Amino acid sequence: MQRWIVLTVLTSALTGLTGLTGAAVPAVADDPVPATTVTLGDATIDPRLPGRIRVQVEYLCTVTTEARSLTVSAEQKDPEDSSSVAFGSSRTDETDVICDGTPQTRQVVVQSKTTNWLPDVDAVLTATVSNLGATPPAAADAKRVKLATTTA
Repeated sequence: MQRWIVLTVLTSALTGLTGLTGAAVPAVADDPVPATTVTLGDATIDPRLPGRIRVQVEYLCTVTTEARSLTVSAEQKDPEDSSSVAFGSSRTDETDVICDGTPQTRQVVVQSKTTNWLPDVDAVLTATVSNLGATPPAAADAKRVKLATTTA
């Protein structure tokens, strides 16, 4: 009951202000909020270098004057050997991350630091785009995929 009374009093006060000044209370601005988004696509093993995978990443960022980065990481456990894990990450140089408000697509190469990637075995992929000054300042996506081998 108290909330209803407070809301009624507040609404009446705002209406009274509008009547006194002759101007309406301004609405929330319709300006688009700069957004940072990232989406992971497919990942394939390089047939010539089985320690590398190529990961498709789509991202969007808008603030060009602040620091920004694109990082992709992968991890894959060997189903036949629990002690064997392939993992690696790749960070794209700030100057190569285009933040002009248009959707970008890029292929990122992730090199395993331990063992070769295994075809047709699940891997966990994670991608992060940081774009300081945007809202939100970072975005991430993660997914589980079966790594496929491309033809040479």
